[in-house]
Amino acid sequence: MAKKKKYIPNPRYNPEVQAQKIEKNRLELQNVFKAVEALTLSHDNHISYLGNFARHDIKNSIQSMDSVLSTTSAQEMTEENILSLKTNLKVIRETIDNFSKLVPYSKDEKFEIKNLIIAVELLTRNDLYNNKIKLIKELPKELNIYLNLPFQSVLQMFNNLFINAIKSLEETENPTIKLVAFVNEDFLTIEILDNGLLINEKSIDKIFEFGYSTTGGSGIGLYHAKYLCELFKGKIEIKSKDDFYTKAFLVHLPILN
Repeated sequence: MAKKKKYIPNPRYNPEVQAQKIEKNRLELQNVFKAVEALTLSHDNHISYLGNFARHDIKNSIQSMDSVLSTTSAQEMTEENILSLKTNLKVIRETIDNFSKLVPYSKDEKFEIKNLIIAVELLTRNDLYNNKIKLIKELPKELNIYLNLPFQSVLQMFNNLFINAIKSLEETENPTIKLVAFVNEDFLTIEILDNGLLINEKSIDKIFEFGYSTTGGSGIGLYHAKYLCELFKGKIEIKSKDDFYTKAFLVHLPILN
């Protein structure tokens, strides 16, 4: 008598297999939605920062010029008044020029690292100045290094890290942020060091969790930075440093050869 073959249901009609496929597709779709949400948030934040950046400098200069013109007649105009008008006009021109550096145009989303560093400085310069924070930069001699990533999202990621460092420096004497950039094989590493508040060892594993904050912030900035970094096939990590710099955030991103 022939031995009966064990019945194996066709995977196409197997409810268990179908359920696994549905769950896999659901998770993949969920990840796509998260990626879109993260990039959309980056775009929204970038537009907000651009508006604030332009409004701050241009508004102050226009108010200063208006003050001179509305209180001084042509006959009363002095050399000092003229110099003030010229200075504020120069600020407006520089602001417009800097504004273009915050939105570098590229059809293929390719941009130079030097443009990224310039943009980070421009966005954070008022906070650095108001908090009397010293910024030190150690950059590679060759700055014509390219990333093929969405500029506004990468800028948002580093801006979040700078904001976190600035907040941790509020009670620090001689507040300092150091930016170090170097290339290692096919990756660009940017290291952001500060001498602000120490991070408790118990908090290091939680620092990138959504809603977690040690500086009284929203707890979204570092989470968003980590998510964007991993979305771009990179890696972000935090390390303790020397006696002066209490911590360092290291961001590794693939460069375009």
